Amino acid sequence: MTIERNNSSLYSELARKPDLPALAERCNLMTEILISCNSLPQLQPICRCLDAYLGIVKQELAESMSDFYVVDLEEEAEKPKKREWLLEETEVKCDYCRALNHVLLVSHFDRDMLPHLTGLLHDITHDMGNDLVVSHQPQLVIHLPAQPGL
Repeated sequence: MTIERNNSSLYSELARKPDLPALAERCNLMTEILISCNSLPQLQPICRCLDAYLGIVKQELAESMSDFYVVDLEEEAEKPKKREWLLEETEVKCDYCRALNHVLLVSHFDRDMLPHLTGLLHDITHDMGNDLVVSHQPQLVIHLPAQPGL
């Protein structure tokens, strides 16, 4: 079992398989809490919880986006030459969040750096969350009846 699986089993909400926007909302909430932490004992439980949520976000991104690849076709062969994620930037942001959270959880750093590290984690997590919410919002389509004579 991976660390994410072990941590995620501790949180009952994750067992219900929330969707990506709900997961992003929880991650955003946890980073809001992290900003107000000013000591390691306050920080660690939130970071452990955030680790579990970010692990599930990473897993869900991989699973839900596996059908959405951008494929460039070569003109001659008409075979796919390159595959990349449609939301590759979101996946990278998730990796950045996980790395920063790991630094906060296990590293010894200058206490003066804490607000900067938690602020950076907050900003990247919120940016990732915005990507996930926007990509899952239904598009509004308005059909206007045809008007005679126009």
